[in-house]
Amino acid sequence: MWVWLGWGQNWWDSHENREQREEFERDWWKSFRRLTFAKNSTFSLLPDDVQTSVGALLRHGSLAGEFSSDVAGTYHGEWVTRHNSQTTPYWNGTLPSGFSRPGDGATGRLTMVLSSEAVESSKAELLRGSVTLQSADGTSVLLDVEGLYWSSSGMAVLHGASEVSAQAAVDVVGAMPSEELFARAKAVLGDAYARLLPQRRQPSDVGRDCEYHVYLQFSPGPSRALVTRSLMFSPACSVSVATPAGQTIVGIGARAYVLRVLRYAMAAALGLAALLLLLERQMRHTPTPARLARVSYHSLALQAIVDSHVFVLHAIACTALGSFAFLAAGAVAFVVFTALLVLVMRYVAAVWRAQQPSATTPDDCRRCLVRMYVAAYFSLVAAVVATYAYLDTQRPLPAAVLAALMAVAHAYWVPQIWRNVKRDTRCGLRWDYVVGTTAVRLFFPLYAFAYADNVAFVRPAPLVWGLAAFSVAQVAVLLMQDVLGARFFVPECLRPEAHDYHPPMPLLDEGDGADSDLERNSLSSDAAAAAGPVCAVCILPVDTTPPADNGPDRAPPPYMVTPCAHMYHTECLQTWMEIKLECPVCRARLPPL
Repeated sequence: MWVWLGWGQNWWDSHENREQREEFERDWWKSFRRLTFAKNSTFSLLPDDVQTSVGALLRHGSLAGEFSSDVAGTYHGEWVTRHNSQTTPYWNGTLPSGFSRPGDGATGRLTMVLSSEAVESSKAELLRGSVTLQSADGTSVLLDVEGLYWSSSGMAVLHGASEVSAQAAVDVVGAMPSEELFARAKAVLGDAYARLLPQRRQPSDVGRDCEYHVYLQFSPGPSRALVTRSLMFSPACSVSVATPAGQTIVGIGARAYVLRVLRYAMAAALGLAALLLLLERQMRHTPTPARLARVSYHSLALQAIVDSHVFVLHAIACTALGSFAFLAAGAVAFVVFTALLVLVMRYVAAVWRAQQPSATTPDDCRRCLVRMYVAAYFSLVAAVVATYAYLDTQRPLPAAVLAALMAVAHAYWVPQIWRNVKRDTRCGLRWDYVVGTTAVRLFFPLYAFAYADNVAFVRPAPLVWGLAAFSVAQVAVLLMQDVLGARFFVPECLRPEAHDYHPPMPLLDEGDGADSDLERNSLSSDAAAAAGPVCAVCILPVDTTPPADNGPDRAPPPYMVTPCAHMYHTECLQTWMEIKLECPVCRARLPPL
């Protein structure tokens, strides 16, 4: 019974809401058809200085040239506020500082995204989209806009509010600056709202604080290079937001923007494909634990962090772009994701196993690798959450903070440089891998902060060249370590003492420990003892005679002595250490050559 009663109540509520909606639409059409310029024009109620500014902005057909028939696209420019004193705002005011009437001259950044839809039996286009007004202190206001664009004069009149409702059509018609445009807008929007009205919410259901009349005047030219100027006025808040004198709002058409995104996606995909190829060649270059021990685990981990953030940014871009551009950015994100979670993490795991002697059993390795992968996935999810939380604030990071974060993220060769110094060994990385991966990972910040026509419309920042110089300097230090020695820039007094595998032979005769240790290499008895120490690798006696030539180009001694005082042939131990960095006799860890 309760189920039937509940169903009946839901049916009644739905029926009642449907009746209310139908009544609202009937009343809306009655009031819309009764609109007249003499009684319902809100433009005539604007302050005199605003009417003058709008009249100067909307130069009806006075511009020479042909206006674009399609102004859909993304626009960026500057804005400045001017507060009018002729009207008293009724709104109590919680806007950001740039809009809360601090005085004339507050400035900020404007971003406008427009889509267009042709209206049948007219030369006008229905524009819809959003306008973001970001003030200098980082706070912002987001408005939904809807209105009409006249391609014959390059003029657009829109209504801006926190959410578009059915009132938008009435406000757009009332904001027309002339009786002729009033009548044309009423006819066009009447045809359009025959289809759109059921999709619009009632004005009483949305917040209507600080709504704006938005006036745009486009310059003649093709749709691929859109230029406009704007003036926005809020009668409720008595605030004017206009394009600064001598400046324009520059945009790019929707189709041209898709082509720009595709070009970027192709360039990024080629670079990332090269990165995958270089990584695969580097992995084949270090097949043994001894070679893997030369590679810094922390350098690879930092590179994985950089790649994860590239993936996060491209994945988020997929949600902001549409159709074909969505697929292009998604393809780039997938390639980065593959490189990160398949090859990079696989190589990180191999380097970690080679440098962790404590993890001797398969279970130990498995547990440590699981912890590593969990940490990698957790950092990736944290990066996604942090990026979305930051984008919701609409507050840009200060340039110095952003530069510091990017410098830390791109300091991935510093651990490798330090490992070379600590072990006094050459770098275990291929040079094409070092140079190629540095160039590919620099492509993204240089594209975003040095290329003016980037897909994200980020302003050029000179600090990015400092980041590029920092990365090139790291590569140069790695190169000089291979040529001049790993510790060429470290003062002699600060260099840690390295083990000498070729000590002078008299030192081997001075202590009992040395003699006893060397005897452990022998397989038996008196014959081996008479022949001298025996190499545990090839089971042959070791010649301890030092070379006669003491010049700088002399050959190394035929013997090598480990820190655990075991003697081997030089060739035998060097070959052994290419495979394992541990003593063949006692399994003690050996410092690299």
